[in-house]
Amino acid sequence: MPIFKMKQCCIYEIFIYIRGKYFQMDFIHKHTLRWIVPGAILLSIFASCKKDEQQQAKEVTINLPATLSLTYGEEKDIDIPTALTNQSNVNFSLAFTGNDNVQIDQNTKLHDKLAQAITVDRVRGKIHVNSNLLYPNAAKSTINGQQLPSSYKVTLMVNTTDQSLTGKQTVDVTIAPTKFNIKGLDNSADIPFAYVLYSDAGATFELDATGLPTTNTAWSLDKKGADSAIILTGNKIQFKANAGDPKKKAEQAYDLVSSFTKDGFEIATRKLRVIFIPQIKFFYGTYYPQYDLTILTNQVYIALSNAYVSAAPTLYPENYTSSFSITAIEKDGKAFDNKEGIFTLNTNTGAITVLKNTTLSEGSYKLTIKAVTTVGLEFSATMTLNMSKLEE
Repeated sequence: MPIFKMKQCCIYEIFIYIRGKYFQMDFIHKHTLRWIVPGAILLSIFASCKKDEQQQAKEVTINLPATLSLTYGEEKDIDIPTALTNQSNVNFSLAFTGNDNVQIDQNTKLHDKLAQAITVDRVRGKIHVNSNLLYPNAAKSTINGQQLPSSYKVTLMVNTTDQSLTGKQTVDVTIAPTKFNIKGLDNSADIPFAYVLYSDAGATFELDATGLPTTNTAWSLDKKGADSAIILTGNKIQFKANAGDPKKKAEQAYDLVSSFTKDGFEIATRKLRVIFIPQIKFFYGTYYPQYDLTILTNQVYIALSNAYVSAAPTLYPENYTSSFSITAIEKDGKAFDNKEGIFTLNTNTGAITVLKNTTLSEGSYKLTIKAVTTVGLEFSATMTLNMSKLEE
């Protein structure tokens, strides 16, 4: 920096300092060091003055949130204070050097992905984060074994053109895996579940990736040691005929975790619980499990107009019994309107009651009864009441 551009105080200080030092030297040193000493002194004082000028830059507090959390697939913004964005000479930039530059694939590293997914929108005054262009934190690649950091450290750098203002702040951005649906199940539950009868061989569950990426993606399944009973083909989980209890008599549950990966990193996951249960029997009659013997009593003959109460139906195993309801009534093959409420049902036991009446006519009255089990499965059974007048 030329001396004539320096502040007046600096020039005066230089002059006084050099004069004092110069005239204190003896004659020999005056001639030997006449250029070296003043030059060194000048450089020292120039550096000191320049440092004083640099220290005048104001350190600004940015006041961003310390953290930002997203679920994969979401896009969110971080507001930059308007006190900064309203100043046209303020510049903004992002740095990702707080993160290890993990190798994503052969041609891409983490810093490249971060620069694509997290950007500054000067016009809107926001930092925009698009999680679709990144991956959930702490995911480990199934391709190269690289693991992502537990959070993405994003640093906003602020400075003015004349260097009168400077500042920076780091935000920890975290992305969690999303959940996909399983077709045909209640996906509002934290863990979707299904009950499967042993008689339903080859039960299949389809994983639904609607809304998720389709490029460089793959499905995987943690079978929890049940490799011989389960097959994953594409997005379908299929249970083999040998799934469950070998004797098909006891309940057996499978707890599975399926995952959806992009570029080798898990972006979505879902737990699934499948419970295999014995064949449920539902009918009006008696069942002898020790003999596997069924006796039907679903056809009875009663006197017309008399009151009648049937025996409760059999639902086996009994621990699945929940509730019963009438779904249809027919008389001689045609729909019957039970508007007078002559036929009623005990919803807890399934026993049918016919009220004493003078309205019904002779014929066959077939009632269809629905049983809803404790596991949500539904079964139907019929009871036919053949009514005729008593012979005197």
